[in-house]
Amino acid sequence: MTVSKKTKKSEHGLFGWQEALSGLGSSFFKNFADSLADKIKHRIQEMIVALQRGLLGTVLVMIGSIFILISLVIFLNEFLALGDWFGYIFVGIFSVLVGLLIIKK
Repeated sequence: MTVSKKTKKSEHGLFGWQEALSGLGSSFFKNFADSLADKIKHRIQEMIVALQRGLLGTVLVMIGSIFILISLVIFLNEFLALGDWFGYIFVGIFSVLVGLLIIKK
Protein backbone atom coordinates (compact mmCIF):
# COMPACT_ATOMS: atom_id res chain seq x y z
CA MET A 1 0.00 0.00 0.00
CA THR A 2 2.81 2.41 0.74
CA VAL A 3 4.58 1.37 -2.41
CA SER A 4 1.56 2.22 -4.56
CA LYS A 5 1.25 5.66 -2.90
CA LYS A 6 4.93 6.29 -3.55
CA THR A 7 4.55 5.26 -7.19
CA LYS A 8 1.55 7.54 -7.64
CA LYS A 9 3.41 10.40 -6.03
CA SER A 10 6.45 10.01 -8.28
CA GLU A 11 4.21 9.68 -11.33
CA HIS A 12 2.38 12.81 -10.27
CA GLY A 13 5.67 14.64 -9.78
CA LEU A 14 6.90 13.45 -13.18
CA PHE A 15 3.62 14.50 -14.76
CA GLY A 16 4.05 17.97 -13.28
CA TRP A 17 7.50 18.27 -14.88
CA GLN A 18 6.19 17.06 -18.21
CA GLU A 19 3.38 19.59 -18.07
CA ALA A 20 5.79 22.39 -17.14
CA LEU A 21 8.19 21.48 -19.94
CA SER A 22 5.34 21.14 -22.38
CA GLY A 23 4.02 24.57 -21.41
CA LEU A 24 7.49 26.08 -21.68
CA GLY A 25 8.09 24.46 -25.08
CA SER A 26 4.73 25.50 -26.48
CA SER A 27 5.16 29.10 -25.30
CA PHE A 28 8.67 29.17 -26.81
CA PHE A 29 7.44 27.92 -30.16
CA LYS A 30 4.42 30.26 -30.05
CA ASN A 31 6.69 33.26 -29.39
CA PHE A 32 9.10 32.08 -32.09
CA ALA A 33 6.28 31.65 -34.62
CA ASP A 34 4.80 35.06 -33.76
CA SER A 35 8.21 36.71 -34.08
CA LEU A 36 8.86 34.97 -37.38
CA ALA A 37 5.44 35.97 -38.72
CA ASP A 38 6.05 39.60 -37.72
CA LYS A 39 9.45 39.61 -39.43
CA ILE A 40 7.95 38.13 -42.60
CA LYS A 41 5.12 40.70 -42.62
CA HIS A 42 7.61 43.53 -42.14
CA ARG A 43 9.83 42.24 -44.97
CA ILE A 44 6.84 41.88 -47.31
CA GLN A 45 5.75 45.44 -46.54
CA GLU A 46 9.28 46.68 -47.32
CA MET A 47 9.24 44.79 -50.62
CA ILE A 48 5.84 46.25 -51.56
CA VAL A 49 7.06 49.79 -50.88
CA ALA A 50 10.21 49.14 -52.94
CA LEU A 51 8.11 47.76 -55.81
CA GLN A 52 5.79 50.77 -55.70
CA ARG A 53 8.74 53.16 -55.82
CA GLY A 54 10.31 51.20 -58.66
CA LEU A 55 7.07 51.15 -60.63
CA LEU A 56 6.50 54.86 -60.17
CA GLY A 57 10.10 55.59 -61.16
CA THR A 58 9.81 53.40 -64.25
CA VAL A 59 6.61 55.11 -65.37
CA LEU A 60 8.15 58.56 -64.93
CA VAL A 61 11.28 57.52 -66.84
CA MET A 62 9.13 56.21 -69.69
CA ILE A 63 7.10 59.42 -69.85
CA GLY A 64 10.27 61.50 -69.76
CA SER A 65 11.83 59.39 -72.50
CA ILE A 66 8.80 59.92 -74.73
CA PHE A 67 9.01 63.69 -74.25
CA ILE A 68 12.76 63.69 -74.94
CA LEU A 69 12.30 61.66 -78.11
CA ILE A 70 9.49 63.91 -79.34
CA SER A 71 11.57 67.01 -78.69
CA LEU A 72 14.49 65.41 -80.54
CA VAL A 73 12.22 64.74 -83.51
CA ILE A 74 11.03 68.35 -83.57
CA PHE A 75 14.60 69.63 -83.20
CA LEU A 76 15.89 67.50 -86.09
CA ASN A 77 12.97 68.48 -88.30
CA GLU A 78 13.55 72.18 -87.71
CA PHE A 79 17.37 72.07 -87.73
CA LEU A 80 17.87 70.02 -90.89
CA ALA A 81 14.78 71.28 -92.78
CA LEU A 82 14.63 68.07 -94.84
CA GLY A 83 10.98 67.52 -94.08
CA ASP A 84 8.86 66.32 -91.20
CA TRP A 85 9.58 62.68 -91.88
CA PHE A 86 13.37 62.77 -91.30
CA GLY A 87 13.28 63.37 -87.54
CA TYR A 88 10.73 60.61 -86.99
CA ILE A 89 12.70 58.08 -89.03
CA PHE A 90 16.02 58.94 -87.35
CA VAL A 91 14.65 58.83 -83.80
CA GLY A 92 12.62 55.69 -84.56
CA ILE A 93 15.62 53.80 -85.91
CA PHE A 94 17.77 54.98 -83.00
CA SER A 95 15.12 53.84 -80.47
CA VAL A 96 14.78 50.43 -82.11
CA LEU A 97 18.56 49.90 -82.13
CA VAL A 98 18.91 50.90 -78.46
CA GLY A 99 16.01 48.59 -77.58
CA LEU A 100 17.62 45.69 -79.42
CA LEU A 101 20.92 46.29 -77.65
CA ILE A 102 19.17 46.28 -74.28
CA ILE A 103 17.33 43.06 -75.12
CA LYS A 104 20.55 41.30 -76.25
CA LYS A 105 22.27 42.00 -72.91
